[in-house]
Amino acid sequence: MYLTLNFVAEGIEETDEYIEFTVRALSADTEIQTGKGTVVFPSEVLIKRQADLIGKPLLLDHEWKVDKIVGVVVHSWFDDAQKALMARVRIAKEGNEKLISLIKLQPSPIRSVSIGAIVKKQEGQVKDIEFKEISLVFEGADPNAKIMAGRYEDIELSTSEWWDDPELRDKAPNDFFLDPSSRRYPYKTWDGKISCERLKAAMQLSSLHGHKQIYDRAKRLYEKHCKGG
Repeated sequence: MYLTLNFVAEGIEETDEYIEFTVRALSADTEIQTGKGTVVFPSEVLIKRQADLIGKPLLLDHEWKVDKIVGVVVHSWFDDAQKALMARVRIAKEGNEKLISLIKLQPSPIRSVSIGAIVKKQEGQVKDIEFKEISLVFEGADPNAKIMAGRYEDIELSTSEWWDDPELRDKAPNDFFLDPSSRRYPYKTWDGKISCERLKAAMQLSSLHGHKQIYDRAKRLYEKHCKGG
């Protein structure tokens, strides 16, 4: 399911390595008209899951490709005044110079943020939500984005992307993860083979998080098994 909101980058902070800003990720207790009917996310559901966006990748247009990972969510919280889930996102400067210049541009052509999630319902009511990623999408890419209203699609998962399936992730052996103690940074396919794409993703995300040991291990494995390809 993809849920799209218009946003304005607020509180932009900048270092030599990255920029950070805040977005309104998802509204609570508001009817969202979609092609599949009306959906409402209760405040209690978003409050319960308010920290679950932390560490999720920031993508471009929901594309799960290494070169489409541009950043990471470093903080998320429920804002009582705005009745919304807020997210603080960080974008690495290196390799994203054009994107950053477009975000800073006034008015910016990048005005929408979209959450990829699995929504769990009971008798038509939203009971839980599992965040997968958050994406920047270009204005006009979704005809409903200006209304926000919300566009969503079902996500079908398989063992080819087992790390996005909560049940498969729980069943995966500890050695499928670069950080087995917390079961983070998966780097193997479901049949136990090393994935060069996952290692590249792990290097980028661990670098953004400042997880040097994970970065170093991912880099060593990549250089050994992927030969820079």
